Amino acid sequence: MDCSGLPTTFTGGEFPTGDFFSNFNNDCYTIRLGTGVGSVDYGDLNATYYQLYFKVDPRYQLIILGTFPNTRYFSISLNDAHSALSGSILDTSIVPLTSEYINPYLPGVTFVDGQQYAVPVSFGGTPGKQETGCMMNGYNVSVNGLDATQRHPGMDWNSDTGFFAQYPGMLDHVIDTPQHSNPNTAGVIMMRAYLNATPEGYATNPHVIVRDVASGCAYPATYALDTLQIVVDSASVGSAWLDPVQFEGHHTYETSYLPKLCNAPTPPSNSLQWSRQPEYVPATNPNASYIVANVPAGLPATLAAAQEVMRIRLRIPTTPPTPCTDGCSRSGNEQMRYESLSFSVPGGLTRVSLADSAFTKDADGFATVIVGTGATIPAWVTPANGYTFLDLTAIEDYQQLSLLTVRHIIPGAGFKCAGQFVPYRTSVNTPDGSLLGEYTPVVDYPAAASLPAKATPLTGPGACGDFPDGLAGVRPACGVLPAPLPLIGSAVTQCDAPGCTQFAAQANPPITLIGAGFGTFPLGAPFTGNSKYLALKDVTQGWVAGLAGAPCTVSISEWDPGEIQFVANVPNHNGKCALKSGDKVEVRVWNPQTMLPATFTTTAQ
Repeated sequence: MDCSGLPTTFTGGEFPTGDFFSNFNNDCYTIRLGTGVGSVDYGDLNATYYQLYFKVDPRYQLIILGTFPNTRYFSISLNDAHSALSGSILDTSIVPLTSEYINPYLPGVTFVDGQQYAVPVSFGGTPGKQETGCMMNGYNVSVNGLDATQRHPGMDWNSDTGFFAQYPGMLDHVIDTPQHSNPNTAGVIMMRAYLNATPEGYATNPHVIVRDVASGCAYPATYALDTLQIVVDSASVGSAWLDPVQFEGHHTYETSYLPKLCNAPTPPSNSLQWSRQPEYVPATNPNASYIVANVPAGLPATLAAAQEVMRIRLRIPTTPPTPCTDGCSRSGNEQMRYESLSFSVPGGLTRVSLADSAFTKDADGFATVIVGTGATIPAWVTPANGYTFLDLTAIEDYQQLSLLTVRHIIPGAGFKCAGQFVPYRTSVNTPDGSLLGEYTPVVDYPAAASLPAKATPLTGPGACGDFPDGLAGVRPACGVLPAPLPLIGSAVTQCDAPGCTQFAAQANPPITLIGAGFGTFPLGAPFTGNSKYLALKDVTQGWVAGLAGAPCTVSISEWDPGEIQFVANVPNHNGKCALKSGDKVEVRVWNPQTMLPATFTTTAQ
C-alpha cells in the first residue's frame, strides 16, 4: 500500500466514508507486536508471547486487533511501570468484534478460523466528537476495555514498618492516590497463546493501532512510532520507560524480606522441595501459579558419573483437547486448562518445557519422566512402556540446571490440587501430605539399569485443600506452630507513605489489614468473589461486600497469617455498595481453619 501523505492532524473530513476498521485496519496504520517464546523469567517454551511497551499519554488510545488464535489458552494483560500486573482479560471474556463472529474458547464451541476481536487500551483521555470515518458504531470494542492508567493493587510495603526497619534506605512504594491523581506512567502489553497452532502472519498475528482520542481517527504506524513515540516493541528502548527502582523494591520485599514458609519437611521419597513462588513475578501470567524446586548445583554431572537418572513421577490433571483441527472443543469440566514442567538454568532462562500433552500417561493420568544427563538409558524406557524420556544432554548448558517449574493455568471448579491453592512463598508439604496430592512431582535418582520394565503409578497421601490449623514455620524450621487468636490491628487503604492510617472513601479501594491469626485462605490466590471468611460492611448505609450472598465482591491478592491485601469492588455497576466519606466501616475476618472472628471498625475519610 502507498502510505505516504496520510493525515496526522484531524480537523474533519479526512475520512468521509467507511468506519474505523475499514479505514485503519491495514498495513499503513497497524503496528505489529514483538513476538517470542518464554525463554526467560519462568517462561514456557510452548507459549507464544506478544508484547508492546507503551507510555501513557491521555491524548491517545491503543486498539489491539486480532483474530482468536487456535490455542489452549489466550489472554491479554497490562503490566504497569513496576512490571506488575495491573489489568487483564481472559480468552473466554473477550467479546468478538461483531455478532457475526464467535468466541472459540467458550465451552462446547468449536474453533473456527478468522474470528476477530478488538481490545481498547485507555490512557485516561476523554473522547471528543468522533469524526465521520473514525467511528466504531456497531462494533464490540469498549466492552473489552483495559485501563493503562491503573497501578497494580496490593504488594504494598508502605504498610510494613518492619521492612523499613530492616532496609532503612528503601524508598516508599509508589502508588496512586484515592483521587487517581498519580496514575501509571508506562508499561507493557503482554499477550500469551499457549500451544498455539495458528500460523504466524499478518492476518493472524495481533497488532495495535494508535488512535487520537479527540477525533477517534488513527495515526499512521510510522508516525506513531517515529514521532509520537508512545509505543515500541524493543525491550532495550521500552524498559527505559519503566521504573527499575520500584522493580528492585518489589523484588527485595518479596524475595529477601518476607519469610519463606513450610508446614512440614519434604518427605524422604522426594529429593526436591517444591514451593510456590512469591506473589511478585515481573510480567506474571494473570491466570497462572508457579510451583518451583531448586536443583542442587552440579546434579547433572553427578548423576551421569553414577549412571543414574532423574525420575519424576506425578499425576497430570485432565486438560482440554485443544488446539486441534478436527472439530474438538473444550468441555469446561476439565481439571486444568493447562499444565507444564519447565527446566531452567541460572538467570531464569528456560531451556525446555513439557506441556501436559507431551507426557505419556496411563488411564488415570499418572506419568513417569526419565531425565537423562549422560547415563546409558535402558532400551525399555519408551512411551509404549509408560515412560516419557527427556534427553537433557541435547539442551544448551544442561550442566547448569538449577530450577524446575510447574505451571498451572486455571484450575477447574472443584479441583483443589493446583498451585493456586498453595500460599505464596510456602512449600507444598503438610503433616497430612502434599497440598498438590498426587499431582506433586516426586523426584528421585535411581540407577538407570534398575528402572522397571514398565512404569508404574506412584500413589500416596494427599492434602489437597486441607490446611493445617496453625502457623507455618520459617524454612528450614518446618512445622505447624500454635496460632494466636485472630486480631485486626489496623485497616487502611493503600498507603502512599509509611505510617498512614487513612481509610479513603474511593471507588474500588485497595485495603490492607495488619494483625495476627488470620489463618490460610482456602479458596486460592488471587481470588475474586465472595466467601465466608472476609466481609467489608458499610454500617452507615447497610451494605456488605465480600461475604457469601453479599451484593458486591472483593478481590484478594494475598492472605498471610498476619496481613491481608484486597480490593473492595465498590461501587459496582448497579450503584450498590457506594462508599462515602464519613461512613462508619467495619471489617471482619474469620480464620478459615477455626472460624474464629476478628473485627475492626473505622471511619471512611
